[in-house]
Amino acid sequence: MKRKKATGKVIGTALAAALIMTLLAVSLSAYTGEDAEKAYIVRYLDGGAAGQTDREDSVPFEVVSEAEMKRLRDAGLLEWYEPDGDAVLIDPEPDSVLLGTISPYYDDHQWNLDMIGADAAFRNGRLGQGGRVGVLDSGVNPHPALAANLLPGHNYMEGAADPEDTEDSFGHGTRVAGLIAAANESGYIGAAPGAGIVPLKITDGQTVKISAVCRAIYGAVDDYSCDVLNLSLGVTTDYRSLEEAVRYAEEHRVVVVSAIGNGGGRARYYPALYDTVIGVGSVDSSGMIYYRSNHNEGVFVTAPGVDVRTTASTGGYVTSTGTSFAVPQVTAAAAVLRGIDGTLTPGEIRELIAGTACDRGAEGYDEYYGHGILNLAGCVDALTGGMGEGMPCVLLPRTGPASKLRNDSDSIVRCTYLLAEYEENGRCIGVTSRQYVLAPGETVEIAVPGGGAGFGQFVCDTDTMVPLAEARKSP
Repeated sequence: MKRKKATGKVIGTALAAALIMTLLAVSLSAYTGEDAEKAYIVRYLDGGAAGQTDREDSVPFEVVSEAEMKRLRDAGLLEWYEPDGDAVLIDPEPDSVLLGTISPYYDDHQWNLDMIGADAAFRNGRLGQGGRVGVLDSGVNPHPALAANLLPGHNYMEGAADPEDTEDSFGHGTRVAGLIAAANESGYIGAAPGAGIVPLKITDGQTVKISAVCRAIYGAVDDYSCDVLNLSLGVTTDYRSLEEAVRYAEEHRVVVVSAIGNGGGRARYYPALYDTVIGVGSVDSSGMIYYRSNHNEGVFVTAPGVDVRTTASTGGYVTSTGTSFAVPQVTAAAAVLRGIDGTLTPGEIRELIAGTACDRGAEGYDEYYGHGILNLAGCVDALTGGMGEGMPCVLLPRTGPASKLRNDSDSIVRCTYLLAEYEENGRCIGVTSRQYVLAPGETVEIAVPGGGAGFGQFVCDTDTMVPLAEARKSP
């Protein structure tokens, strides 16, 4: 993974420096309190600390006071330690007044969906069904356009009174989530309107503790089985704890997408700068780089992020600008791809996104556009070979003990549904078959295996065995 160290130089007279330090000390004292003690993230040596093996979660670190860190360090019980620093949510403030309604989809208010080719994916039923997206942010409110896709989440803030409280009083997380999976009676707002949103609350404001980000990553992987993580945040310091958490997600087949940051310069933000993270920059409706989108080797791809319409935490809708709001569209694309094929690795998803992006700027990869502008339609076609064009049926995500099959065509469909069950080693242990006659718009529920069994679902024309829906396979 990439590691960069910040450099700088001190300019000015001794008197000016002394004055600045005095003012800074006063400012920090007013903000943090005179007696505030720095917290440290510590990693114990294996079994080296009492109680370490009794932890109820899988987080491989603890946050302790500076005094406790020194005691543990001096006792030789620590593998490593580092200060618990602060990351920030990118683009924390709303950019325009709230709107009471949203126009029908694919008009000027949803230019971003048109730019990335989401309409082509939607027409073929590729909505991200079955994908679970962890939104590491300020929480997510049950906006009417999001409520159907909102799943149980967790509050990872230190000392949170209610671990299940994922209310968004700041507004950032709800706006991010809307661009992933919102939909209403007028059409789609998010690029993966069939995906589930897992709200993983890590802050009530712009500042985010690194330890909270890391706890949420481990929780998303181990407790919430997320497929993709959206981190519209960043920090300019490379933290070992953050790097290890991101590596853990990669090892467990979880895609991580993060903001490249605003400022218009070469400032480097982590985790976007890590090799396994999809770092996202922002473009406007003409495909030009947003003037505040950072540019460096951490830019993997770009996506619409200027005046994009999304859900507001107080209800209604809002337009937002910045790399924070380009990220969720790439997150949504990853969810759509994982929804089509649950066996895709994060590396394979990165390859699909890079290989199909619309090249802009300098030919090939460059540090402004990365591999180009996100092309969701191209990703889907590259994965499916375009086989889904015109398919009349859609297999919807599993809900409880059942999956659903829906006829999205204007005609009666006579089809055969096949369910194949298989073991972890891939050996098929049984196939069941059912036949259905579905009226236009009709949906039927189909029981699927429970427990740890894997399964694949296929829908074909009864007479010709031509596929009528995109095949789905459990992870």
